[in-house]
Amino acid sequence: MEIIKEKDVESLNLTTKEMLTWVENTLANKYKCVLPQKISMKLDNHVFYNVMPCVVPYYDIVGLKLVSRIPPTILPPPYNKNASLNSNIYLFDLQTGGQKINAIIESNFITTWRTACVAVNSVKLFAKKDFTSVAVIGLGCVGTAFIKALLDTFSNKKLTIKLFDYKGSAKNILNKYKDYKNASFDVYNNYEEMAKSADVIVSAVTYLENDLANPDIYKPGVLIIPIHTRGFMECDLRFDKIFCDDKAHIQNFKYFNQYKNCHEVSEVINKKCPGRENDKERIIVYNIGIAIHDLVFAYEIYKKLLKK
Repeated sequence: MEIIKEKDVESLNLTTKEMLTWVENTLANKYKCVLPQKISMKLDNHVFYNVMPCVVPYYDIVGLKLVSRIPPTILPPPYNKNASLNSNIYLFDLQTGGQKINAIIESNFITTWRTACVAVNSVKLFAKKDFTSVAVIGLGCVGTAFIKALLDTFSNKKLTIKLFDYKGSAKNILNKYKDYKNASFDVYNNYEEMAKSADVIVSAVTYLENDLANPDIYKPGVLIIPIHTRGFMECDLRFDKIFCDDKAHIQNFKYFNQYKNCHEVSEVINKKCPGRENDKERIIVYNIGIAIHDLVFAYEIYKKLLKK
């Protein structure tokens, strides 16, 4: 059994292109997999443990991802130096009935980059053809990774990246990606001013108590991708189409039973339903995060490390 640390994963210098390919292939093959709903165990003090099992038969693997959120303020030393949110993936061999464990993988890197690449895949699938502006709110690890993955993927397209400057967070992005020739950056302190002119809006804010704005401010043709699902609830009733990575994972959303046009992204990829049909449709995509992506990333990384 291999114990794979974050530093081992980072040493592979994975490219956006190969990670995006893993995302696309996994979505294309989603209906060959076994993907139960995640089990969420919530404790006091905003502590939770999420367990996400799944089977990917075409890779002959079975596994689970364990995500925990424990604020450092309630952890004893030396554990209180760690991030509040942590995750590990347990990778088993399917042919042995799960008796052989191949690896335990520290998976914060995987979580960040599969999330970013899933969002970029949604831009590829659902943004209007002539989109030029992408607004990003929430410039932490996932938001930062999304911007890199976006600029790598659309390297031949001139993009205006609109940054919501919460507590000075835009400065890091401006420094980090200043050498990208296909991007210009605008910085905003007012969300509505930023959002009303954007072709694509990506929110990587982890928690919002209320919606960010009235749905009326969003222009025709806009694509909204709420990475952490919050902030756009009223859009569910007003937008033309809703897509998600897995319906079972969003069935507890407030307005789910009132959705008029909701399909899974995999249905679009497999041509079971249309995606965007014109440049006027307002579309929202909820990528909750499905464990088969994590497991495929883990397996591909595991194979690469075995070859080193």
